[in-house]
Amino acid sequence: MTVNTLDCDFLVLGSGAAGLYAAWQAAAHGRVILVTDGALASGSSYWAQGGIAAVTTDDDTLAAHVADTLTAGRGLCDRAAVEILVAEGAAAVRALIAAGMPFDTEADGRLRRGLEGGHSHHRILHALGVQTGKALVDFLIERIRGCASVDVVEHGFAYRLLRDAHGHCAGACIHRRDTNSELVVRAPATLLATGGYSSLFERTTNPAGALGVGLGLAEEAGARLIDLEFVQFHPTAFHEATGRTFLISEALRGAGATLVNAAGERFLADAPGAELAPRDVVATAITAEIARQPAPYVGLDLRHLDPAMLEQSFGFITTAIAERGIDWRREPVPVAPAAHYCIGGVATDHHGATAVPGLYAAGEVAATGVHGANRLASNSLLECLVFGHRAVVHAAERAAPPPRPLDAGPAWTVDPSRAEAFATRRRDLGALMMRHVGLERDRAGLETALAAIESARGSAPAPRDRGADDYFSFLDRHIHALAGAVARAALARETSVGVHRRRDTLAAVHRDRPVFVSVS
Repeated sequence: MTVNTLDCDFLVLGSGAAGLYAAWQAAAHGRVILVTDGALASGSSYWAQGGIAAVTTDDDTLAAHVADTLTAGRGLCDRAAVEILVAEGAAAVRALIAAGMPFDTEADGRLRRGLEGGHSHHRILHALGVQTGKALVDFLIERIRGCASVDVVEHGFAYRLLRDAHGHCAGACIHRRDTNSELVVRAPATLLATGGYSSLFERTTNPAGALGVGLGLAEEAGARLIDLEFVQFHPTAFHEATGRTFLISEALRGAGATLVNAAGERFLADAPGAELAPRDVVATAITAEIARQPAPYVGLDLRHLDPAMLEQSFGFITTAIAERGIDWRREPVPVAPAAHYCIGGVATDHHGATAVPGLYAAGEVAATGVHGANRLASNSLLECLVFGHRAVVHAAERAAPPPRPLDAGPAWTVDPSRAEAFATRRRDLGALMMRHVGLERDRAGLETALAAIESARGSAPAPRDRGADDYFSFLDRHIHALAGAVARAALARETSVGVHRRRDTLAAVHRDRPVFVSVS
């Protein structure tokens, strides 16, 4: 099989908000190669409905945004990282606006600012209504396309990080699906922006590719993984019997939508924050309500809201609901929690740097400390901007010539005959994770999950060619190893805090220690 080699100053893996923004920023410092597993406009960021939280008015303050983030994080946030996020995030949003990012505006031209769960002020900026992720990704792609120093490799699957003789990250090995060829990219700075692992769970709002492959690559290269047990379940994902789902934005509750049980009662009306309490609170309340009724969902009630307003601001969502046979004007919309965002990931410092020199991480693949035990709504795209930029600045200050990586390792093959068996094993794992490692966990369930995962790992098919690795064998090993690491982390943290809910233990004392767990 053909193997090509390219050299660059910055290698970016992933084309979500973090990867695109970092590539755009890095273009001023040297040659950039951006590699994405699918098309350029793909990944979780593209589907993000929530907006970008930033202080952009005189009646809001950085201190208030910091306080809201710390409160949502249940005492486990890195305060310094949060202060960086909020201050530099506000500046990044102002720069985006100056560059032409089309945030939604009121009739008089002022920015339209929404309210979402856990926020004390209207500070959420949206674009295209609830298609902010799409608007941001499209905006950044347009900028990337105009950068002569940025080369894009679509349909490129990164399967190994390269290291040099000193243990520094030296680039990556890429399988190009479109040409069935191999590419080695050598770079002194590599940024992982490959997203999270919510698609390890059967019920998720994420695209199918959100399997956390970047976490496995990073750990294999010597980076640490931290807090994998913190998986945020979005409270309101559409529920249908087929198991398919899609996100129903928190902004709808910010606009006045309420949650009702099977009897039509608002079960959060008297809770602090009501439907706009932080996500961990709302998701847990919904789960408890479902346990008390025969239906596996609750209702999101839009009937009292202005239909014209809903269709103007949330048309993308109302259309999707109607296409599934629900008349939201006459009946509540069925919703239930689904795996949505991974707080844990590759441990980084405040510059996005990992424990491996030359390797950076930003976006959902990274654990920067800004989210603590529970992410505040609409802080994730902000994190992509801030820490993607910080990683570029840090790497540029340490500019170096292309390194000389050690041997690239075994050859790579793709055996299509293994696709069906892998899909079956993946479905089984997703159901197991949802049942025992989902929104609520206990020791017995976690131990059951771990035993089943280890059994599945033992029965995994080996590559047919002993001198090469196979795509589906690689993915099979990875998803089972990472799922096991998530379950072990959940077992190790014996107290409930934020999105980590242990049915069999008491609530956590704040300032708990982070949990480091190996995938291998």
